[in-house]
Amino acid sequence: MSKWSLPLVLVVGTLVVGGLSSAASGALTTGAAQVGDAASCKKGFTPAIIAGKSKCLKAGQACSKRYQKAYRKYGFNCVNGHLRKRAAPATPPAPPAPPAPPAPPPAPTPHAQPGHYKGLTSQITNFEFDVTGDGNFVTHLVTGQINEGCSPGGSLYGGDLNFGTSMIPITADGSFTIDIPYTGKVDEDPSTGHLTIIGHFSGTTATGTLSDTVSFTSEGTQYSCGSGLQTWTATRSG
Repeated sequence: MSKWSLPLVLVVGTLVVGGLSSAASGALTTGAAQVGDAASCKKGFTPAIIAGKSKCLKAGQACSKRYQKAYRKYGFNCVNGHLRKRAAPATPPAPPAPPAPPAPPPAPTPHAQPGHYKGLTSQITNFEFDVTGDGNFVTHLVTGQINEGCSPGGSLYGGDLNFGTSMIPITADGSFTIDIPYTGKVDEDPSTGHLTIIGHFSGTTATGTLSDTVSFTSEGTQYSCGSGLQTWTATRSG
């Protein structure tokens, strides 16, 4: 029985439509005319269906506030009894572009060629050091024996300086300086001293000077000793 229920409904539907009264048929005809009117609105008018009726809307026409929602659908507002075009929503300004990231600082310019430098002083003793990989520091500087004459008499020998991992900056003109006071002992007598080493790079060679002074008192006699101004030359060897 159930498989026949759908055809029966269809048949009944056909009968009902076929049996519409003339009044209902007239209502359908009128509705078609209303849609046709809306589609044929004059230029400058907006076709619309307001309260089930076809309308041609234009700014300035009389309107009813109760149909505000319908007017808005077609781009109008009912203001003080007359239609007014709805303003397009303002486009929010674009957010400002983020600032460009700062440029990375330039890599430091090497002030000397990196590597190991080895040479001699004017007293024919060892003088060597390293230049760091960035070319901007001297390190591992060592010397051989430093000989000094003393006043009122005698002489000193010693030195064999080793600066270890100390980092001595090389300036932009390729030079470096060590200028340090220090304290020590001559035999068992306390002493004070002052060491100055100056160097300058030119290509794979460095040249400079070395001087050292020592003062101490022994058995009531004050001694002043000095190496004088020695020179040195060291060449890059690796």
